[in-house]
Amino acid sequence: MLRRNLRYALLSLAGGLAVVLGVQAYLGLSQDPQARPQIPGLLWPNPKPIGEFSLTDHRGEAFGLESLKGQWTFLFFGYTNCPDVCPVTLAVMNHVANQLSEEPAKQDNVQFAFVTVDPERDTQEQLAGFISYFNEDFVGVGGPDDKLVDLTRQLGIVFIRSKPEADGSYLVDHTASILLVNPSGELIALFRAPHDPVEMAQRFDRIRELVKS
Repeated sequence: MLRRNLRYALLSLAGGLAVVLGVQAYLGLSQDPQARPQIPGLLWPNPKPIGEFSLTDHRGEAFGLESLKGQWTFLFFGYTNCPDVCPVTLAVMNHVANQLSEEPAKQDNVQFAFVTVDPERDTQEQLAGFISYFNEDFVGVGGPDDKLVDLTRQLGIVFIRSKPEADGSYLVDHTASILLVNPSGELIALFRAPHDPVEMAQRFDRIRELVKS
């Protein structure tokens, strides 16, 4: 268990660094802490644009760049057979959703999406059953590997599938960060594990107010 947690921690760090360094290189962001708001995980002054991609949600409907536009999106990559990190993270996302629901004005234009990095096993039906266990309003997203990497490469998401066991089962190590996409379809922040739902909701409020201003 310790070794597994260490792998996830390293993947989370690698994924987070890939996102941050990639955005900084792309935008030439200043390293001066006085040049941007002090909100952990915020990509500022310019968020990273997300290019076109084509996946499918758990209802069988297309899920692409247009699905991200017009609303805020909390985006997490994992898989339904994940023994620990994914269930915990989705539970955290549900807590965040519940906190936002306490103030209806804050809940408007916010969606939570779970993207599988194990499309071979995570069918549409499997995704639907899995996410509904945590929150019926969550969106499960999947697609073949060639379509999946169109999105993961842009966001710096890392996933590694282990060698199958004799019974065909296998694990997938993956980035544990939750990403935040703004209503323009741009990556604007990431929340690294371990996640605190209260802190996440507060940081989201600060980011949203910053964007409004």
